[in-house]
Amino acid sequence: MDDATVASIADLHSALVKDNIGKNDASHSEMPGYSWKACRVYDYRKHIKWQGSTTPVIPYPAPDTYTIQEGDTLWSIAHKDGTGGVQVEDLIKANPGIDPAKLKIGQKINFGNAKNKEDTKPSSSGDEVIKSIQKTLNSRYKAGLTVDVLNGPKTKPALIKALQTELNKQFNKKLVVDGKWGAKAKDAIVTVKKGAKGNLTWILQAALYTEGYNPESIDSIFGKGTESTLNKFQKAKKITADKKAGKATFTKLFAA
Repeated sequence: MDDATVASIADLHSALVKDNIGKNDASHSEMPGYSWKACRVYDYRKHIKWQGSTTPVIPYPAPDTYTIQEGDTLWSIAHKDGTGGVQVEDLIKANPGIDPAKLKIGQKINFGNAKNKEDTKPSSSGDEVIKSIQKTLNSRYKAGLTVDVLNGPKTKPALIKALQTELNKQFNKKLVVDGKWGAKAKDAIVTVKKGAKGNLTWILQAALYTEGYNPESIDSIFGKGTESTLNKFQKAKKITADKKAGKATFTKLFAA
């Protein structure tokens, strides 16, 4: 049995002992006609190396990364999470670069942090943060988006237009504001890093959020939350995880 099952059995036994369940029960050997039959017993105490404690063992949480071993599948890896929080679907979404049918021995994948990614991913059925992003794009950049709380196909081009606008305004990059990601837009990128404040940081935060990476707050301030989220994004996309948003990062955020 895995750690979660063992802990569950220990927890159940602790509760039964506390409530005196079974204290006055009669065994089947005490019932008429059954005294000759032996009890069928499963010695679960022996199985879990019982030492008399009624305190269940608390499973260790899964590590952030896991190294694939011989015979591993995503199903077996998910079940290594003692806290039971990681699902196969979480692993697939947190590791877009892997082929579930061709796992490689020694390959490192996102594991314990896979569920975090799922928990923070914008909902396809409606998201108030997306609504706020849409409103800001409309008011600040005249994007003309329908404010419908849905992360639709027009949101990314609107964010690219916002980026192009800010690069022109702040750095005189002379880009065509067309909402298309190309070589000129990539070459015009300036690096955004911790401590930065303003519209470029807001665009970075909004873009991360729409890609499923929640920076905790879309407040135009590049703080610890944004830095940590950016680092997770960079690792997932297999680019240099330097916690700075440069050409490679913006390309992964905006390239089709």
